[in-house]
Amino acid sequence: MAKERILVVDDETDVLDLCKRILETQGYNVKSTHNGFEAIEFAHAEDFDLLLTDIKMPGISGLEIAQMLKESDPGIICVTMTGFSTMDMAINALKLGIDEFILKPFTPKELSIAVSKALEKERLRKENFRLSSLIPLFELNKTLMGTVDEDKLLDRLIEIAQKETRAYLAGLYVSKDGTTTTHFRCVDNQNWTDTQKEASNKLAKLVLEDGQQLTLHRNTVDENHKTTLEQLGAASVIVTPLKSQKTSLGALILANTENYFAPSDGEFLSVLCGQASIALENARLFTEIQEAYRQLQVLDHMKSEFINIAAHELRTPLAILMGYASVLEEELKNPYQDFASNIMRNAMRLRALIDDMLNLQYLESGVASLAQDKINLADAVQEITQDVALLMEERQLNISIDIPADFPEMIVDRQKFDLILVNIIHNAVKFTPAGGHITFYSKVIGNNASMSVHNTGTTIPQEQQDQIFDRFYQVESSLTREHGGAGLGLAIARGMTEVCGGTISVESSKEKGTTFTVTLPFDNTNLETRKLEL
Repeated sequence: MAKERILVVDDETDVLDLCKRILETQGYNVKSTHNGFEAIEFAHAEDFDLLLTDIKMPGISGLEIAQMLKESDPGIICVTMTGFSTMDMAINALKLGIDEFILKPFTPKELSIAVSKALEKERLRKENFRLSSLIPLFELNKTLMGTVDEDKLLDRLIEIAQKETRAYLAGLYVSKDGTTTTHFRCVDNQNWTDTQKEASNKLAKLVLEDGQQLTLHRNTVDENHKTTLEQLGAASVIVTPLKSQKTSLGALILANTENYFAPSDGEFLSVLCGQASIALENARLFTEIQEAYRQLQVLDHMKSEFINIAAHELRTPLAILMGYASVLEEELKNPYQDFASNIMRNAMRLRALIDDMLNLQYLESGVASLAQDKINLADAVQEITQDVALLMEERQLNISIDIPADFPEMIVDRQKFDLILVNIIHNAVKFTPAGGHITFYSKVIGNNASMSVHNTGTTIPQEQQDQIFDRFYQVESSLTREHGGAGLGLAIARGMTEVCGGTISVESSKEKGTTFTVTLPFDNTNLETRKLEL
């Protein structure tokens, strides 16, 4: 059932009543009057989709009524009724935008056909406009969503809005961090006058506060807005907000000096500004992310430089301390020799921490070259356990090594291999309670060597097992932990393992203890170069 609102004007009461009755039976919402001036008042008070008017009427003609209604509502459809017609009248009617003619006398069917035909033409016109609008909107979307440059995005928005609506003046207000910036354009490349900018500022402020689209036509506005239009030198203005879900982003102002904007222009601009708002937020978010990333890089570089400088600067006084402690350890007798031994042992622990810091820098440097060194696993593990022998003796720990006698020779980067095992074994020594036991065992899995270090005692909660390989991470709180260390050993072990083409994993439970397993290829000769990363 049709729902369009129709205004019928005819000075003949019988014709007027007939038209009203015919159209109402078709489901239209009809309002009628025999007075042209009254018809104009009706149209100013409420919206109508179609005007059906007689041409020849006393006081004011149907064409004059159509002209006045078109000025206030360019989208209204106009159908004229006349008992006689001339070529001049037809030409004038076309100039005024008359959509359809119907000659008197007419049948109910002819009237229904004429009205439905005019409405259908308008529907098709609007649909065609919507479809044609999709093309610039699609192009705009590609541009807007594909750029992170806010200035380019805003320039493109003004360009398309002005082109598609044939606006003479275009102004864009953009709000950010409490500040509003403006962009002005004019068809003839002339500058906006100060008076025009002042008037534009008033309209932009209204829409920025209200958040709703504002449409003004010269013949239908109040005195305040009429003055604003005069300052702009415009017959019609559309102000469309740019807004996100949280805040107002700005307002787009378009003005025409002579013609009125059609309702479809407002629809187009609403969609256009909606897309532009999303793109603008994305561009700003990208900029914020880039700035945050840049600041993070600066902080990360400063942190790395600090670690590097601190580690190198600590080496010199530590070397002197260890040298004198070594001399004292040889020359003194108990109990002073034991004191010197404690100094030496803790100095070695401090050196291990410094080595961890320097190895972290080595990992971050991006060096990825691999040496091809032949090693016997049993000999390599024996050397590494000797480095922690004093600490194990102090903590009364036992270690057993289970490596098959026929375990194949390995070709690996010895320096990186030692770093892997040193950090895993030292981690086991550090976290095994006094009197505990550590086991190193290995097996062959295809072309890979699987090496595991198991220790009793302290376990790692399941939810933290993925994090323990992160640098500076420790299971214990930094304020309460008992075992010391910088939390770099396992991070270095993982980084070195990955660059050597292997994997590292952990299993931990109260019943079975903790086991770290490293799997490496037996031969790294054909291994692809990998970047060292943490």
